[in-house]
Amino acid sequence: MTLEAQVLGDKAVRAADGGYEVDLHLAWYRSLPLSCLEGIDLSIDDVSISRSALSVNVDGKDLSLDDLPDLDDEWWFVQDALTVRVAAEEPRPQGAEVDVDVTLATRIPYIIIGPETALVQRTHVVKKVVVQ
Repeated sequence: MTLEAQVLGDKAVRAADGGYEVDLHLAWYRSLPLSCLEGIDLSIDDVSISRSALSVNVDGKDLSLDDLPDLDDEWWFVQDALTVRVAAEEPRPQGAEVDVDVTLATRIPYIIIGPETALVQRTHVVKKVVVQ
């Protein structure tokens, strides 16, 4: 299985109040601090979701993507999904098939590509899934 193939599972999208919950897996072979997640670009059925409409659930708290750079001590383990809450005006109902397009931007802190610059890996996945 490739790293890209594990990012978005077949049952990764769930209907939720006001939108969706999407479970994403890290596209890397080692766990990383959540501070290494630099961005999530997400669209569902060709509707781009703004950065401000995304939040992640960490220890029962919803945090914006802008809160993540401070989370050096919170880890995203390779075996664990990160639940992303997605606000959507017209979410598709449970049982509907949706096209999900996601790009994860993950900084790999131990691969240095320039002066004080770490590699940012961008992993792009497009997949049809059924809303759970």
